[in-house]
Amino acid sequence: MPNQYSLQIIHPAFELLKRSARVLHFIAASIILIAALHLLEVHHGNKLLCYMQMVIAADIFILVFFGGVLLIEAPRLNFIFRLIETLTLAGISLTLIADGHSWFGLLFMAIAAGYLFLFYREWRVLRSEAVDIKQTGISVPNFIKDVEISWNEVKTIIPKYHSIIIETFVNKKIEFDLRKNLNIDELEQIDDFCKKHIIQG
Repeated sequence: MPNQYSLQIIHPAFELLKRSARVLHFIAASIILIAALHLLEVHHGNKLLCYMQMVIAADIFILVFFGGVLLIEAPRLNFIFRLIETLTLAGISLTLIADGHSWFGLLFMAIAAGYLFLFYREWRVLRSEAVDIKQTGISVPNFIKDVEISWNEVKTIIPKYHSIIIETFVNKKIEFDLRKNLNIDELEQIDDFCKKHIIQG
C-alpha cells in the first residue's frame, strides 16, 4: 500500500482564476497601451521603449481575442503572458519614477505587484491542484496558502468515486470534486489508509 495519495481536484477559486484570465489580460494590455501612448505624447518618452510596450500590448490583445481557448487548455501559456505583463508594468513604473513622476510610478508598481501575486498563484495552481493524503496528515490547496491538517484534527474523511469530503473537529467541512474518478481498488486503498490514520490520530 502506498504511503501517500495525491488526488487531482477541481478547486473553485482556481477555476475562477482560470476563467478570469481573459479579462485580466485585457486589463493589463489596456494599461500598458495607455501608459505607452501617455509617455510618448505627453512626456516625450523614449520612442523605442514606447513602441515596444505597444507591441507587447498588441500581442496580449491578440491572445485575448483570438486565443481565449488556449488560456484554459494551455495554462502554461497564460502563465508566461502573466510574467510578461508583470515585468512590463514594473518597467513602466521604474521609468515613471526615474522621470520624476513618483506617484504614477508607485501606482504602476502597485499594479505590477498585483499581477505578480496572480503570477505566483497561477504557478501554484500548476503545481498543486491536488489534495495530498500523507502519513502526517492532509494537505489542501488554497488560494493564498496550502492548508495542512494533521490527523488528530480530522473527524471524518470520505473518499468517493468522484469527490472527497473532509470534516474536522472544529466543524469545518471541505469538499472537492475530483478531476478523475477513482476506481474501486483506489477507493478501497484510500479509505483504508484514512481510517487507519484517523484511529491512530
